[in-house]
Amino acid sequence: MSRARLSRYSLWQFRDFAIDRGIAIVIIGFLLGYMTLEPIRRTMGAAFGLGAASPTWPLVISVASSVASLAVLIALNGMVSTDRKMGYYRFLFSKPVSPVAYYAQLFFVYMIGMLIAMLILSGVLYAVIPTFKIANFLLYAAIIYIAMGGIGFFVSVATRFDWVTLAAVWLGSRVLRDVYGPKPGWQSKAVEVLPPVHKLSTVSQSLITSGTADKSDVLWLLGYGALFFALGLLLLRRGSLAD
Repeated sequence: MSRARLSRYSLWQFRDFAIDRGIAIVIIGFLLGYMTLEPIRRTMGAAFGLGAASPTWPLVISVASSVASLAVLIALNGMVSTDRKMGYYRFLFSKPVSPVAYYAQLFFVYMIGMLIAMLILSGVLYAVIPTFKIANFLLYAAIIYIAMGGIGFFVSVATRFDWVTLAAVWLGSRVLRDVYGPKPGWQSKAVEVLPPVHKLSTVSQSLITSGTADKSDVLWLLGYGALFFALGLLLLRRGSLAD
């Protein structure tokens, strides 16, 4: 299949994302935000919409960043592993299509779909809090997709249980860094190779609020995700989709 035909196929990939994942992301994200923030909004009234000046702003940032992370989990779930488990790869690659090109394109098509879902949800939040910066949130969502999604892509190539493994890696890295990071000894050095999840709180707070964040933190997150995305593509090239 030529590159032009593969590019045109991205429309079908996007359609599949919208039906299978995009709607779920919007519904789950809306429900999570509504159930968390609406009771507080009713209690605080106009003070809730003050943005960064409101005492509830850290909670708003926490909910927004959590929705973005959850969206990445939903988007990446089974990206490669489902085709392998269900045998769909036999149909997909019955024609001369490069699995590397196909799944690389799928990764970025899903990124666009995820960002559109985040645009819809952030638009709803903007209606409640006019000081909420949609562009800043979309920038953070793109960063978390690369950082978290790159690892998720690699895991989906390497194992059948991708979303469970990704969640375990992401949460486990935070726990291990919190426990062993401050302590002296080899453990504190060892946890440095884990995903830099400890940077997310600072990056999300700063980036969503002001549109800026520490460059080294952002580059660390992007670099880690990009590295594992590249490793996933390498594994696709060198390995076999057949179990």
